[in-house]
Amino acid sequence: MKLDSQAYLIFDGAMGTMLQKNGLNPGQPPEVFNMTRPEVIEGIHREYIQAGSQVITTNTFGALEGKIKPTGYSVEEVIQSAVAIARKAAGSQLVALDIGPTGELLEPIGDVTFEEAYELFARQVKAAAITGEADLVLIETFFDLEEARAAIQAVKDHSSLPVICTFTFQKQGKTMMGYDVATVATALAEYGADGIGINCSVGPSEMLPFVETLVNSTQLPILVQPNAGLPKIVDGQTVYDIEPQEFARFIKAMADLGVKWFGGCCGTTPEFIRAIRKVLSE
Repeated sequence: MKLDSQAYLIFDGAMGTMLQKNGLNPGQPPEVFNMTRPEVIEGIHREYIQAGSQVITTNTFGALEGKIKPTGYSVEEVIQSAVAIARKAAGSQLVALDIGPTGELLEPIGDVTFEEAYELFARQVKAAAITGEADLVLIETFFDLEEARAAIQAVKDHSSLPVICTFTFQKQGKTMMGYDVATVATALAEYGADGIGINCSVGPSEMLPFVETLVNSTQLPILVQPNAGLPKIVDGQTVYDIEPQEFARFIKAMADLGVKWFGGCCGTTPEFIRAIRKVLSE
């Protein structure tokens, strides 16, 4: 199977939401399950495949030195295990190496240099490249263009894999760093992204106008992965306020705008992916 920009392509949904249902403790790095409970990760991947996902995202969103080293494992061990698990579960479907932001601010606002961020991302890419089992790289939930540039460059320098980069926008349509949708679209194309998009932060109804702007701002393939609505705290637990069918209705509206690639972010489960598959096949 190849990454096709002309056909609908369904990515998976949230990993963290599923892991919380499978015993992940608060504050525990989800990536450790690649080493300690690989059968749980494989099972989640398989649930998404059975629901209709054609792209499985590795459990590596936060696989960075600062988070992984205290666990006693190395970044390389965690990533290589994650890719192998995903490949086993995915079968003929695609595997995307998942890369999240560092969680730190780059200079001049923060203390992390561009070069330091680049090296963190390069380490992840090189670890995955050793396995040769990933089909693409998904750089997701970014909000800083310089950090995204470092991540994209690291992928381009250390692999031949296509790279998709998705940003997260706040309710007013700008990232935490103040970039609007059109600015992000232009910059990511210049950096060499093979696909761009929007994920996380808000639900599909709030995301719809951002998606319309993005469609009008780029010729690149677009990936959209909303949250399952807006998060709320109920009895100490984070819950989301949109059901799969309503979620899928907004996905159909985005598809009508020309978007081809879809998945889910925080709060989504295989039921959301099943609903996406159903609405896109109607």
